[in-house]
This record gives sequence, structure tokens and C-alpha cells, in this order.
Amino acid sequence: MNDENINQIVGYFETVPLWPFVLFGLLGIVAIMVDIINRKRRALAIDNFRYTIEKEFTDMYPEHKRWPKNINHYLTARLPEMYHNFEVLRVFIPQDRLREYNIDWNNFRDFCRNLTDEKITAAEQNSTATNQPASTEPDPKIEFHQLLSKLLKHTHI
Repeated sequence: MNDENINQIVGYFETVPLWPFVLFGLLGIVAIMVDIINRKRRALAIDNFRYTIEKEFTDMYPEHKRWPKNINHYLTARLPEMYHNFEVLRVFIPQDRLREYNIDWNNFRDFCRNLTDEKITAAEQNSTATNQPASTEPDPKIEFHQLLSKLLKHTHI
């Protein structure tokens, strides 16, 4: 650039008020701060969702160690806290994956509400019986593991 162009640019900045540049700079700083806060909130929502699953289902997920007695009561008692964490995480799920996230939650919730000790006992008896026909009901332990895995896949956004 030659001196004439530089002088023209300097003259422009001498005559133009600086408040628009300051305003845009402040808006940029605020936007960056909001983005940082949202990233931290998202990370916290993911951590809380995972922690709740790991804490509440230690004996059942990711490996089945034991099933508690009165499984229906056990699972439904944990649903409110899980639902709270589900709702917090929902804010950070991309719109194109939100439907799948909701479906996965509804499937898990319905499974928890409908699972009984009798269904687990029946599945265990069907798996140990060699001469009985295979049941059309899936193994609750496998289904539980699959449902939780589907929910947890949404934390890898």
C-alpha cells in the first residue's frame, strides 16, 4: 500500500466515532463468555446424567452383578432424579437428534415401569430350561443394558 491509502485510512478513523467499534468489541466478548458458560453447563449436564446412571445402577450397569428385589419399585424410585437430569441434558441435544433422545427416554421409562420380578424370574427360567420353547419376551437384563446404552450414546455429542 502506498502512503496515500494509509493516510486515507487514518483520516477515516480520525473522523468516524469509535463507539460502534467499542460496542461490537463488547458484544463479541459477551458472546464468547456466553459460549464458554454454555459449554460448561453442557459438560455439567452430561456429567450429572452419567453420574446418576453410574450411581443408581451400579449393580446393574454396565455389567449385571445382581438385580435388587422388587425391581419395579427400585427402578421407579430412581426415575424422578433421572428425569430431572434427562430434562437438563435435553437443552443441549441438537434439534436433529432430539426426537431420538425423547424416544430412547420414553422406552427406558416404560421398561422401568413395566418390569416386574416375575418377568425376570420367567426369563431366567426360560434361559435355563432346555426343553421349553424360547420365549418371545427378550431377556430383561439385556434389554435394560441396551436401553441404558442408547440413553448414554446421547452424551457423546
